[in-house]
Amino acid sequence: MYDLVIKKGSIIDGSGKKSFVGDIGIAAGTIREIADDLQANGKKEINAEGYVVCPGFIDIHSHSDFTLLINPRAESKIRQGITTELVGNCGFTAAPVNQAYFTELMHYLVNTVILDQDEKNEWNWPTQRDFIGKIEEKGTAVNIASLVGHGTLRVAVMGLAKREASRIELNTMRKMLEKEMQSGIIGLSTGLEYIPGSYATWNELVELTEVVAKYNGIYTTHLKSEGDYLIKCISEAIEIADKSKVSLEISHLKAAGSLNWGKVSDAVKMIEQARQNGVKVDFDLYPYLAFGSGLLDLLPPWARENLAILQDKELRKKVLNEMKNGKEGWENPMLGANWNMVKIASLKTTKNKQYEGLAIKQIAEKMGCSPEQAVLKLLTEEQGAVKMIFWAMCEQDLNFLIKHPLAMFCTDGRAVAPYGKLAAGKIHPRYYGSYPRLLGYYVREKGLLTLEEAIRKMTSLPARKLNLKDRGLVKHGYQADLTIFKEEEVTDLASYQDPHQYPRGIEYVLVNGEVVIAEGEHTGKLPGKFLSPT
Repeated sequence: MYDLVIKKGSIIDGSGKKSFVGDIGIAAGTIREIADDLQANGKKEINAEGYVVCPGFIDIHSHSDFTLLINPRAESKIRQGITTELVGNCGFTAAPVNQAYFTELMHYLVNTVILDQDEKNEWNWPTQRDFIGKIEEKGTAVNIASLVGHGTLRVAVMGLAKREASRIELNTMRKMLEKEMQSGIIGLSTGLEYIPGSYATWNELVELTEVVAKYNGIYTTHLKSEGDYLIKCISEAIEIADKSKVSLEISHLKAAGSLNWGKVSDAVKMIEQARQNGVKVDFDLYPYLAFGSGLLDLLPPWARENLAILQDKELRKKVLNEMKNGKEGWENPMLGANWNMVKIASLKTTKNKQYEGLAIKQIAEKMGCSPEQAVLKLLTEEQGAVKMIFWAMCEQDLNFLIKHPLAMFCTDGRAVAPYGKLAAGKIHPRYYGSYPRLLGYYVREKGLLTLEEAIRKMTSLPARKLNLKDRGLVKHGYQADLTIFKEEEVTDLASYQDPHQYPRGIEYVLVNGEVVIAEGEHTGKLPGKFLSPT
């Protein structure tokens, strides 16, 4: 007798092969048998007739490490059918922490950390693995694999110093990274658009990724530019991977800004050519035309380092001038855009909560000032902790990337919920809707992909990239991470104005053989595990 039998489901195994109707027998968290008509009974049974049964989705670009300690139920992720998340992306991780640079770390994580002061006082994990261990100890609904953030690593060694790392500092970073890799951390992430990632030299990144390659890990990179210099930045990332022999993942590939639309075609050609030359490079994306980031990104880079400069009348005037007119060497995201394209997602102060969900143009009108002045006012009053949503991509580019055989899908979001502390703000709807949106809108309605191919991009393709040998397929001996959904009903409901909404059509989700979502509702079980390459 099996612990659980799933009967008569339309099985899409994650390989890209056509679906077939069958039964699945599960015992001790593992798929033990797949048959047309399973003869053995189960202690529990799920009648999946009329439903698709497939591997649980793997979110290869997630930031849930900063919310799972607050709510381990991972509501917005598990209800999408996500069973495994790769956290620690874009250079941001909670650890390693060096108390000598704690203030600098909090400045770096200003748009990421949502803990109270008392909780921050306990923020002292010496390694990212120690931090993930805390999540394990508390329990989690989803499996977690983790990167360590280059930005956090750099801060731990040299604070926010705006210079090249010394030989001693670089060696220290290498030793810290090696310790993380030995503990099961899956690789290194960079956020080269952000300080201090933007200070890293080519040599620094090569030497660090050589450590990652030694342990067969991956290197994920948020490029320094996803707009004007997209092609140049992809070329540099590929050169780093070619030199260090690391497996490269280009994060949330896009061409931001109307003047750059169409560049994704050239970007993908470079990736394809690099693969032909032996470079291990892939990319991921989320299915939306707006990205989410911190409002700080709208300031000239030099002004992001210390918001106190905005109190200086002359420096403030200089910032406003560069925001309006641009400056050579700075890729000003507002050039060629308008202030209706930028909406505020989250604010912390009660005074400014009224502006959540509004465009900067609307906020400026309410404040009686220019849009640039409104941005500075919000950043000053919120101490830099302002999240925004920016409409910057085009549908043609997104369709092209979704269809590409190398593309993997992600949320680029946190696990949140429509209740409690994580219900705050007009967050990006991708937190709740990425995978149902792909299945419902882009597969069922637009027909960009077959269902089998879409599921391959959500399951076996990221599992292969992450070297998770027993995940990503419905296969004998594999872990029973499974998602069961209604093909004709699955759809996203989260919107930009009302984002805190669960999707429809996903009925059951299993993690390590445990039913976490049953008949569309969370069971409260927390069977997730820490995953390292196998």
